[in-house]
Amino acid sequence: MDREFSLILPKPDGGNEEVNTNTSLLLIGANGAGKTRLGTWIEMDSPQKEKVHRISAQKSLSMPDTTTPVSMERAEKDLLYGNADGGWGHKIGHKWGGKASTFMLNDYQKLMVYLFSDHTEESSKYLSASRASSDKVEPPTTKLEQVKKVWETILPHRELILGGLRIQTKVKGSEEKIYNSSEMSDGERVTFYLIGQCLAAPNEGIIVIDEPELHLHKSVQAPLWSELEKLRPDCLFVYLTHDVDFAVSQEIAKKIWLKSYDGTKWEWELIQEVEGLPESLLIEILGNRKSIVFVEGENGSFDLSLYRTMLHNLLVIPRGSCTQVIQSTKALRNSAQLHHLTVYGIIDRDRRVDEEVATLEGHGIYTLEVAEVENLFCTKEILALVSERLSRDAQEDYTNASTFIFQRLNSELENQISLRTVSEIKYKLNIFDERAKGIDALKTALSDLTTSINIDEIYEENKAMLEKVIADQDYEKLLKLYNRKSLSSQISQHLGLTNGELPELVVRLSKGPVSDKIRNILKPYFGAFATNMA
Repeated sequence: MDREFSLILPKPDGGNEEVNTNTSLLLIGANGAGKTRLGTWIEMDSPQKEKVHRISAQKSLSMPDTTTPVSMERAEKDLLYGNADGGWGHKIGHKWGGKASTFMLNDYQKLMVYLFSDHTEESSKYLSASRASSDKVEPPTTKLEQVKKVWETILPHRELILGGLRIQTKVKGSEEKIYNSSEMSDGERVTFYLIGQCLAAPNEGIIVIDEPELHLHKSVQAPLWSELEKLRPDCLFVYLTHDVDFAVSQEIAKKIWLKSYDGTKWEWELIQEVEGLPESLLIEILGNRKSIVFVEGENGSFDLSLYRTMLHNLLVIPRGSCTQVIQSTKALRNSAQLHHLTVYGIIDRDRRVDEEVATLEGHGIYTLEVAEVENLFCTKEILALVSERLSRDAQEDYTNASTFIFQRLNSELENQISLRTVSEIKYKLNIFDERAKGIDALKTALSDLTTSINIDEIYEENKAMLEKVIADQDYEKLLKLYNRKSLSSQISQHLGLTNGELPELVVRLSKGPVSDKIRNILKPYFGAFATNMA
């Protein structure tokens, strides 16, 4: 049966509140949200303070090569309280130097003394028991041996060699490559340190870990803490982090959002599920302080890189398709827990009619003034900037590129007209009257809707609109109406670039000295959303 744990946290309006869980607890908050200060409060001021063992983010990883054991009582007090002769009351002055939130903890030597003292004492007891009995006495598993077992589970290509009063390391299977503990990598040393510290926590204690991901490769973070929770099933593990990846990896942990800290009190609340939004995305949003904008696209794409340059004052989150952008934006804006967040969505104009654009804007979802975000790489101003940077004739490059694009549109004119017509029909069908009730009313509503959709009229309007763009050589309007994602790649050759190189070059330029110029060039293409841009 799972054990029930509880953690007492301070309430924003005074007093305390008990949080119950049968798993670990994870508190996530942006930098400045008071995570370390809260960890300090839990250790030094909470009603549970005497059972708390806090592992600080500010710690030295200088691991000694040799150790001298002492009595177990003195070793434990020195590690936990900073004074071999003291008790809990000495902790703030001796262990934390009077500055529990900011002091650089340098207790690796004390941890090693603690582990070797336990190892020596248990070994001595075993030797005495073996001599006193004619029966076989089972040897104990010392804390040092527990550290070795977990360490080698997490780092399977390395092996710890436990000597008399020192620890060495070797590559597994290689007797020649042996090195001292002080020569371990940061990851090897911090893994050893964390295992040892968790073993030192009091029975049925609360282990508070500030920045549990620090100095650990992402591939070992989740496995290590999973092993440590199994090693100390009697303890409640409390993680304080701003790292989204770490928070997401703690799948079963109960999660708390640390919203803010004003120097005297914390605002926090349990993270509630938001329907239609993955937990990983929700945690990423809670762990930042910027306004949020969802966009189409995927991580690693040129258009996302451009978005992040253009919207540098916002947290830009890619959601793949326009449908996911719309769903995520609405879900967050409708969440009671997240009502204070400013959330937007930006999508391609595609073939949306003005009525749909206005409706979406009412939900905080804005459309670009180009058919596809990729068309931003093709704007006249961007082409001129690229030509200038390449010391080319800007007018000639624009003429060649625009001529090519008009020819492409003309060659597939019927297809583009049909696609726009289909899109408009779909939109009209989607506004079916939901107020209709009963079979007769539903039939009537559908009949009225289909009758109102004049396909001939829609087709001819779209045809006339696109033919006018071509006849007028209206390049800006073309980019607003022409859906063809590959345009920016195809016109690269008309600027002396290899096929597909134009988007990559623009993204590179947007991260350099002309970044502000590119932002000013493209800002008008963000339409009504431009007022939200820095």
